[in-house]
Formats: sequence, structure tokens, C-alpha cells
Amino acid sequence: MKEQIKELIIKNVNTWEDSDIYVISLFVYDDRDNPCKPTVTLGYNTESQVQSELNNGFATDEEEARWNYAFWLQNQFFVFGEDETAEIVKNWVIANGFPYYENIFCVDVDEETIEKTSEITKSFVSILVDVVREIHEQGILTQKFGKELPIIIHELEYYDEIAEQNIKANGENLVKDFAEWCMYG
Repeated sequence: MKEQIKELIIKNVNTWEDSDIYVISLFVYDDRDNPCKPTVTLGYNTESQVQSELNNGFATDEEEARWNYAFWLQNQFFVFGEDETAEIVKNWVIANGFPYYENIFCVDVDEETIEKTSEITKSFVSILVDVVREIHEQGILTQKFGKELPIIIHELEYYDEIAEQNIKANGENLVKDFAEWCMYG
């Protein structure tokens, strides 16, 4: 699964033509709020979009326009974990000894089930951290953009753990501003 996600990211990044891309997004969420079905969506944001959000007055400041996904382009190049890739994620969940429920809301959800299924997303994000590190180590983004760009792994909420996982994935210098915004923004 890790290699498939990495290949999809590289394939898509190499097709992008916007000249002012400053960040790549790996938006993580559970399909239908089912922790047994983690997904990741690939997208990016541009400096032009930041300026547009500042000009239209929707964002309160530049940091919010720059780092809050709600103000981004909302482009979607793939969603890994849905459609034809849903079975790959399901097999990964089962192969790693996690419980798998097609519909978790039909299960008698007790504390143990909640604890076990919460580990699925953590493991999924850990794979994404490794993917991002490998993309940076291979210089994929430098080849395409002439410099490294942060690849942000995130949810809709921002907190210390999001900052920490991105520092681990990208290195502290590349995500310094984003990490500070997560922790203090």
C-alpha cells in the first residue's frame, strides 16, 4: 500500500502546471466516519489562492489563508481508500491485525473496540509520514519545482500532534511556519 500511495503522489505531482504551488496536501479522514476505512486525498495550494482568500476577506490573516485547508483550492487528484483502492486499505487493515467492520455503526462499540480502531488511523498516518520522507529523500519535488515543498499530512483540525507528524515527515525547517500555526494559531 505504501508504494502504491507514493507512486500515485509522484505520478500526479509530475502533471501539475501551476507555477506558484507552495504546499502539497495529504488530507486524512475516515470514509463515512468509519475508523476501519482511513483515506487520504492528494491536493495542493497556491500563492494565488492565498492572495485571493486575503483579498475576499474570508481568512482572518495570512497564516490562516496559507495553512487552513478550508481556504485552499480543494483540488482532489485522488482519494486513496475509496473506490478501487478501498479493498487495498481493507486488506492492509486486516493484515495488520486490526479489527475491520464494514459499518462500525452496526457493531456494539465498546471501549476496547474504540481503542483498537483508533490505532488504524495512527498506523495509516505513520505510512504517510514514511511516504513523505521518501519523496523528499528522492528529490522528487526538487526535480519538479526546483525546490522542496512541504507535504502536509492533516485533518480538518490542527493541533500539536499534526505539527509533530509533519515535522517528522518533512523536517523541521520545511514545515516550521505550519507547525507553529498548528500549535499557536
